Amino acid sequence: MSTDPVGTGPMGTGYTSGGDTFSGAWLVTEYVHDPDGTFRGTVAQRRRVEQVDEARLRVTQQCEPSAALHGHAMAAFAGEWVFDLEVVGDQRHYLGPDVVGSATQWQPGAMTGQGMWPRFGYEFESYSVLVAPDRQLTGGFFSLAGRSVADIVGVAVPETAGIEPRLDLTAPPPVAGDEWQLHRAVGPLLVATARPTPSQRRRLWTMHDPAGAATVALTETVDGGARAVAVAVS
Repeated sequence: MSTDPVGTGPMGTGYTSGGDTFSGAWLVTEYVHDPDGTFRGTVAQRRRVEQVDEARLRVTQQCEPSAALHGHAMAAFAGEWVFDLEVVGDQRHYLGPDVVGSATQWQPGAMTGQGMWPRFGYEFESYSVLVAPDRQLTGGFFSLAGRSVADIVGVAVPETAGIEPRLDLTAPPPVAGDEWQLHRAVGPLLVATARPTPSQRRRLWTMHDPAGAATVALTETVDGGARAVAVAVS
């Protein structure tokens, strides 16, 4: 599920403009979980981000779900997927054909996105954070009419690394503080939610990556019609 340069997110859709760190070719491994947290298998990807014109990029993804995903919704996430995206300041507009939607770059190297994969048939939310020049933590959530279908955590490295990247699924997720009323684990990722006031809701995505020696936390706050995401990498 990589929909995020910055990021390659589930999705693969958050790329920035020409000469950006995320241009070029990436290897991605996505770890697919059911909504109850059960690990189901992986999707290996090769992703290429190429400049089309001054403000537009083309993303091509070659995806190979593992045999363990046979019978799962993500088994259909196979083969080639192509979409263009337009860069407008900190906004990204996914123009299709295989992804439509939008994303926001909250700070250099950190992006969240949302939209639809029409041919695949599912809606998505995605995130991607660059924790080192040669390592991204990425992932997100596929759903259909509000019903969760697959939760994904992933990692991406430049194709020149020559080796498919790996995450340590045994790494315990970070601990949520008392302010988070509901939380669940997706492998090493913690997803937590809170509603401090009737008009405000908050959501936390946080994960420790031993291989990258980094902990990432994205905290989303929605207050009325305003939305903001704070990103911390330590």
